[in-house]
Amino acid sequence: MFGRYCMYREGRTTLPDAANYCLTVLELSAGSRKAASRRFAIALPVLTTLGQLAASKGGKEARKADAAHAEFTPTERDWLTKVIPVIIQRAAEVAFDPTASRPQITMADLPALAGP
Repeated sequence: MFGRYCMYREGRTTLPDAANYCLTVLELSAGSRKAASRRFAIALPVLTTLGQLAASKGGKEARKADAAHAEFTPTERDWLTKVIPVIIQRAAEVAFDPTASRPQITMADLPALAGP
């Protein structure tokens, strides 16, 4: 996950690709999106929003052809660039100590998505 995020920061992949990759790693390691939400203590709306933005937006950097018409708003781009490091850190924390109790990461912990 960190490697893919670094690739994005270096301009070697797109933001939707990095977001989708991180979400997929969490889902595969836990078995499903709902299981990933529980295992990593990340609220399901956070993971769902991550998946929706990565799949349905991006303009010229879109992952899917039907998302090429929809650029990220500055707010959406900011949200994605903030959430990816948060979930990478959480995945690392869980890898280090899978049994530790952690506060759930919720939409309230992240920048608001409302606005332009």
